[in-house]
Amino acid sequence: MHCPIHIHLGTKVRICVLSLVLLTGSFAPASVVHAQNPPGIQSESLSYDIIYQLGFLWKRAATATLQLSIRPNSYHSVLTARTLPFADNIFKVRDTLVADMHRNQALAPIYYAKLADEDGTYRKDEVHYTYNGTATTGKIRLYRPKRNAIENYVLTEPGIVYDMLSIFYVIRGFDFRQMKMNQLYKTKIFSGKSLEYLNIEYLGQEILKQNKKEYNTFKVRFRFYDTTGKKTSDNISAWISTDSRRIPLKVEGKLALGSMKAVYTGK
Repeated sequence: MHCPIHIHLGTKVRICVLSLVLLTGSFAPASVVHAQNPPGIQSESLSYDIIYQLGFLWKRAATATLQLSIRPNSYHSVLTARTLPFADNIFKVRDTLVADMHRNQALAPIYYAKLADEDGTYRKDEVHYTYNGTATTGKIRLYRPKRNAIENYVLTEPGIVYDMLSIFYVIRGFDFRQMKMNQLYKTKIFSGKSLEYLNIEYLGQEILKQNKKEYNTFKVRFRFYDTTGKKTSDNISAWISTDSRRIPLKVEGKLALGSMKAVYTGK
């Protein structure tokens, strides 16, 4: 079980709970329709169970919390994830993602950090964002204490470049009711020292049965790939509530062995 839990929590939790503003002007692709006022942008604290599946076995392996607070000039989001005691004995995970975003229509990122403490190995990634005209520059610093190393990189790309946390608030601001089935939104994210491309496909409305309740949801699918077009992760699906809060109710993805899902607990 060491390998599946490692893959599940070490890689997917950060993609998964994340949860699911708007892009306008020169940054906005014409293929996406946005709402006038972004839904889902309010102070909140959302809780999730991370469930691992192998064959017919479903096991609750971790919990996660996504919080958003509103500051005078920015939005501040924090995602924390931690394995449960039984999983700690297999592969202990304590992960935190932090994102600061401008309070503008594009939710342009200001700062992003990923703090990963996984099975005794600590790593920290930071991105400081600056903007020049229609381009984004990410000043990236990677802390690798195990190698006693600090690595610095600078990446500049046209348009707005997001990160693994801020992009989900962008998605929650989509005007899904004006989107067509299989409509694509294409964007870019900084990931480690690299740039990744992300396609988000709208899959229509769906009734989600979960926690003995039924929810009306918008369903989307994520595809990650690198600059060569090679996939960097299996596709991930997300179900977002259709109400004004636009809560990410479930996020699900396949693993090398089995699959995982993050389920909103309603807390």
